[in-house]
Amino acid sequence: MKEFIHNIRMQSLPEGLMVTPPRSPWGINFGGGLDSTAVIIECLRRGFVPNWILFADTGSERPETIEHVNKMQQWLRDSAPERWPDITVVRWVRKEGNFEPLHEYNLRTKYLPSKAYGYSGCTSKYKIGPMDKWRKANGFQKGAFAVGYNASEAKRIQKACQRGDEQNFTAWYPLVAWGLTRDDVEKIVLDAGFTVVKSSCFMCPNMKKPEWLQLKREHPELFNTAKLIEEVAIEAGNPGRGLYKGGLINLEAQCESPVEEEKDDSVLEDRCHHGGCFT
Repeated sequence: MKEFIHNIRMQSLPEGLMVTPPRSPWGINFGGGLDSTAVIIECLRRGFVPNWILFADTGSERPETIEHVNKMQQWLRDSAPERWPDITVVRWVRKEGNFEPLHEYNLRTKYLPSKAYGYSGCTSKYKIGPMDKWRKANGFQKGAFAVGYNASEAKRIQKACQRGDEQNFTAWYPLVAWGLTRDDVEKIVLDAGFTVVKSSCFMCPNMKKPEWLQLKREHPELFNTAKLIEEVAIEAGNPGRGLYKGGLINLEAQCESPVEEEKDDSVLEDRCHHGGCFT
């Protein structure tokens, strides 16, 4: 990882890896997870004031995520200078003017979240779209937005650098630019008094076995809703790759016997990240 960062710095530095906000105006895409929480904390500590902070609510977030967003809102009001903006919550609204949570959309259409079919439609519709709409309505169509990758995520950083910067709107990766690793980020958030769980929809197909087991243990009603979404999609002939390999029904059966949970060392942050869930 250090070698990769060194090679990046030996070349012309992409705007997204500048140590200060690369363009103005700029804002923070807050996903309610560990990394984007650290972005807010560190920007405040280093004196970088965003023009906006957006959280895109799919209506299918884990309860802990919504609780954390509310805590961060209060923390900012107590800790940040007056010129700091509040966290603005945006949502996808149907043409009829009503908000339909993602899990209800899945049940109505009898399809799984698009990640189960190899696409990113749920991210585009419920995350990117509402944020773009808000920025357009508020005059922030140019500038930069901070995204919470940390310096331990080599693959994400490489892909981000390969994508390059957009002509008018730059994705900024401050944690990478500041050399803050996963361990650094965890300490920053803990020192600020926060305990942050993984941020994702409760029925995300990218969830791993330990996450599904945790959901079943801590939020059985949400696990049952996810299972229903999968069952409805299968009955309608839209199984995709399922919400979990082998199906949630099979996972539930495994839980009935004393089977040790598989170890998962991956970063349990959002995996539909760039331009979407924003950890």
